[in-house]
Amino acid sequence: MDNMPNEAARTLSRRGHTYATGAKKTLENVINNLWDPEGNPDGFVSLGVAENALMHEELASYVKDSIQDLQTHAFTYGDSFYGSKRLRSAIAQFVNHRFQPNQAVKQEHVVATAGLTNSLEQLAYALGDPGDGFLIGRPYYTSLPKDFGSRAGIQSIGVAFGDVDPFSMDAILKYEEALIEARKDGVPTKALFLCSPHNPLGRCYPREVLVGLMKFCQQQKIHLISDEIYALSVWQNPEVPDAVTFESVLSIDTSGIIDPGLVHVLWGMSKDFGANGLRIGCIISQHNHPLLDAVKANSYGPQTFPSRPSHSTNSSPYTSLFTYPPSLSDHITSTLLEDTSYTETYIRTNQLRLAENYAFATSFLKHHNIPYSAKVNAAFFLWVDLKPLFSNVATEEERSKQGKELSGAIMERLMAKKVFIANGEAFAGEEPGWFRVVFSQPRAYVEEGLRRLMSAF
Repeated sequence: MDNMPNEAARTLSRRGHTYATGAKKTLENVINNLWDPEGNPDGFVSLGVAENALMHEELASYVKDSIQDLQTHAFTYGDSFYGSKRLRSAIAQFVNHRFQPNQAVKQEHVVATAGLTNSLEQLAYALGDPGDGFLIGRPYYTSLPKDFGSRAGIQSIGVAFGDVDPFSMDAILKYEEALIEARKDGVPTKALFLCSPHNPLGRCYPREVLVGLMKFCQQQKIHLISDEIYALSVWQNPEVPDAVTFESVLSIDTSGIIDPGLVHVLWGMSKDFGANGLRIGCIISQHNHPLLDAVKANSYGPQTFPSRPSHSTNSSPYTSLFTYPPSLSDHITSTLLEDTSYTETYIRTNQLRLAENYAFATSFLKHHNIPYSAKVNAAFFLWVDLKPLFSNVATEEERSKQGKELSGAIMERLMAKKVFIANGEAFAGEEPGWFRVVFSQPRAYVEEGLRRLMSAF
């Protein structure tokens, strides 16, 4: 019986074995053992996952009401495999109201997927072949290389900025340098990816920089993908009253700037509506119908199967539903986005709460002389430098650590105190010792997490 695990492992494919033995379970161990002051006081406090829980009570109440008029049609496959007509119309209507597009977004410009991760992967499949690359400015959302690369085979080309502000016009030259180096290495570059507003830096791109990046993409004949999932999580920060606010690339007249067929926007319910679990994301592309056709086809299975046995046929009418959005989530999202009055109040209240929690978290950091990246006015996290705290208490062995080892040593101290924040190394940060701290949890939860962070040092 003791040999059974090894025997079972031998039955796996090579990739199955790689997945089974290579998976890091740090995050799983954290979310399976979350702190609760009464039910689980010894659990982990997680300020490392980009979830916004500040409006969950209001959202739960609204969803309960929206289920009241649920039709039995919701238990079928519906009227499409890439979001119902109702959902895609609701998204188009919502985007037209909130994103101020230069040209109105129509239902046919929208493809819905089971979360934004699906949208990212579908664009990787549609815009690049295995071995091609996408430019991504550092630091970047930790899962992007896997979203683009695990199955679609797209390489993430990290763009380092050094002392250059990544939100400035000077940053465009850094993208160009990275593209030239990639081509020297034999990696064809097919797209430039932006997270706008930015994760993990919590800032917005000035309009002139967006236009500059568009011109760069046009010059290089590559696509511009703008992930705008934090678009409405922008708030007033008294520390930077003149901070750049969010503008969608959809709002820019592309005439004389870029072929509009090269511009694509992503959005979803995870962040602005604090609904990661709904699994609703979308791709908006107003001038590239072949791209949308490719994504739609892949959502229910490609039409050719060259690796299938010779007896298989391509004429089957049945589908595989690879990225099919859940129909109940489809119904909830449609109901919510169609309710303009409610969403106006929801978004405004959410922005006020984010601003309040930001002020609370930064007040704590200032009190303890913890450096953090300034000019923040979007999303719900801070980019924090923990090296000064660590250096005050580090052992001789810890002081000798550099790079990833340094960040790992800091992380060990934090995990020992059962507080989880995101290691900046996983975000391709250019300098070790930086971490992403999420502040969009209830005030008592954030306070407990920050208290534990200090106790680690």
